Amino acid sequence: MEFSTENLNKAASTNGLIIGIISTVVGVVTYYVFPSMLGSMGFGIGAGVVSLLIYIFFTIDLKKKIGGFWNFKEALKGIFLMSFIAGVIYSSVNVVFYKFVEPDAFEKIAGFMEAGMSKTFENMGMEQEQIDEALEKQIEALKEQYNPTIAQFFKNLGIATILQFVMSLIFAAIFKKEAPVFASTEEGEE
Repeated sequence: MEFSTENLNKAASTNGLIIGIISTVVGVVTYYVFPSMLGSMGFGIGAGVVSLLIYIFFTIDLKKKIGGFWNFKEALKGIFLMSFIAGVIYSSVNVVFYKFVEPDAFEKIAGFMEAGMSKTFENMGMEQEQIDEALEKQIEALKEQYNPTIAQFFKNLGIATILQFVMSLIFAAIFKKEAPVFASTEEGEE
């Protein structure tokens, strides 16, 4: 497939949709099958690594779909569009799911998180007063994620968009590949 902005936008949108669906399904399945993992720091780190690998896979796929060559600007546009669409889908479905399908999810996950983090902080040698303060901050952040107000939702979406753009800048720098200016002499001899 030859490069065109239309092809790039279509492929990036499709990949973003797929990533958004995968992320949503994994989140919902985790909530129902392994809810205690949602409060685990190890699970959070593991999910971040898996998410990064998914984005790398779909970035390479996007590059292939448009012909294998793109400059930095084209790569940035495609990768950011892909990640933005995935983020909007994931965030929107999460809000609907946790507000209307599972409205008591915050209390359930907060309980798991409090128990897990309390143990982690104790193992780190923190005093109980410090543990209580740290847990309070974490629970408040969790509430913004699982039970956000409209303003918090848009704030979270804005922060996510900034992070997606930074990730897209890094990926564009890594995955850019300019088309060759001249044909190889070996190709002409065949």
